[in-house]
Amino acid sequence: MRKKVHGLMLCFVLLLALPLPAFAANRVETMDIQAVLYEDGSMYVAQVWTGDFNEGTESYIPMNAPPYLTISRLTVSDQNGSYETLPDWNIDWSFAEKARKCGIHATDGGYEICFGISNYGQNRYAIEYKLDNAVGGYSDRDGVNFRFVNPGMNTTPTDVKVEIRLADGMPITEQNAAAWGFGYDGQVEFSDGAILAYTESPLTPENHLTVLFALNKDILSPTRQEPGSFEEVKETAFAGSDYDDAEYTGEEISTFEAIVILLLFIGLPIGLIIWLHKLKKKHAEKKRQRFTEGFGYFRDIPNGGNLSATYALGRLFDVCEDGAILATGMLRLIQLGCLSPVETQQVGLMGKTKETVSLRLMGSQHDKMNAYDEYLYTVLESAAGSDATLQAKELERFAGQNDKLLRAYIQKCDSAGRAYLNQKHCLKRWDTPGRLTDLTPAGEQELGELMGLKRYLTDFSLVNQRGVKEMPIWQELLTYAMLFGIADQVAEQMKELYPQISNQLTDYSQSMVTASSYHYVLYKNMKEAEEQREQEKRSGGGGGWASLGGGGGSTGGGSGGGTR
Repeated sequence: MRKKVHGLMLCFVLLLALPLPAFAANRVETMDIQAVLYEDGSMYVAQVWTGDFNEGTESYIPMNAPPYLTISRLTVSDQNGSYETLPDWNIDWSFAEKARKCGIHATDGGYEICFGISNYGQNRYAIEYKLDNAVGGYSDRDGVNFRFVNPGMNTTPTDVKVEIRLADGMPITEQNAAAWGFGYDGQVEFSDGAILAYTESPLTPENHLTVLFALNKDILSPTRQEPGSFEEVKETAFAGSDYDDAEYTGEEISTFEAIVILLLFIGLPIGLIIWLHKLKKKHAEKKRQRFTEGFGYFRDIPNGGNLSATYALGRLFDVCEDGAILATGMLRLIQLGCLSPVETQQVGLMGKTKETVSLRLMGSQHDKMNAYDEYLYTVLESAAGSDATLQAKELERFAGQNDKLLRAYIQKCDSAGRAYLNQKHCLKRWDTPGRLTDLTPAGEQELGELMGLKRYLTDFSLVNQRGVKEMPIWQELLTYAMLFGIADQVAEQMKELYPQISNQLTDYSQSMVTASSYHYVLYKNMKEAEEQREQEKRSGGGGGWASLGGGGGSTGGGSGGGTR
């Protein structure tokens, strides 16, 4: 869902780029902000803006500045050199009067950092200044809720990165700090001894980038000492956010809500937004389709029989679902005789009989099992208990409490697949989602086999060249069909086309149903546990998705800004 919302936000950005008279000609592409904290709680900020500036006379940054947040040491430079810092600033000066100059303009709510555009066209501005008393001291922690990028900017940046460090070089980590992000679609995390906040989709005028962070006592000795606790500051910032929301799953808003929000804010026709979103998606799908058709059907086992490689490549190009390799792992253990489906009948309260299928652990087949089979079987052994039988309720509890073991299996398979593909030099880079241009000739062959097999299995009943070649490998073909999520469809087609193995297909289909059912139980509860832990981590200040809402009570930035 979040990916869909990202797509809609991208449509919004594309719309901003259209030659419509309502939009400003100026555009900030990137905003890189470095904030360095000193022992007394002061903060030195260095912002670097890059973008196109083709109208107006100046850029400005409104600051919501209480009396204690005094500014000093303002400097501005661009690609041509340093600016002159003036003691007073007049926003009514001409373009020429503001050129290569900067200064502070006092406002009712604080002040504005101003500097001349100086040259129209592509520019890179570096704005540096010191803020006294930025970080406050509280009874429990030291910290601040600081707004680095304002809402209401008329030159909203496409990409923003904020990095917060200590001046003495001491690393800021999860062990001595906590951090939360508000107002933007992106992440806040601890990285390389710093707090790092960054956007993952372009900001809109309604967005802002606010970071609430706290440090353990004795790291700083802030001059500004506040009554009360930092917890009170956090509660104010959390109001209207999704932090502490137990139901949070990373899906901030629905696709429909995202469309409505965009319409309310920018008043563009819904048809245009939907059309652009669908156009981008269809374009990517058509490129993959042309690639698959150009490669043709593939009627054999793909990727050298390395199922993990098929999964890794399938995940990269959105052919396989996350965790699908767990289903094929369960199926393989059934094939090897390590797991045996057991049907039981239970009589309910109303006298109705209910059939259930359990999985009995039959013991390891070490001579037939690979390392991934052994790992998964060991995990399932610990889930079964003393009766050596896996039941759905047992697996629900187990997956919820041991989700890391299951995720480790999925990651082991994915890593093994990537290692195979890297050894064959299949990709120039591992960007997600994968792009056809990232493939080497060897990678095109590997992806062609994967996509060609899926197309062949999907069209199985329509292909004229079917024959006895598929008969010896029908089980393997169904395993790949299971990885692609089309096993039921392919199994039914095989029954019609190969009546001589109908009974075997029926038995195998039942094994696939059992493996799929138990995979669903394991994966669903694993994901719920992961999402719950992620929410607890991000709410506790350990980093994660920023919240689009909340962030109230911030200092530093205010509202508006950009160019004028």
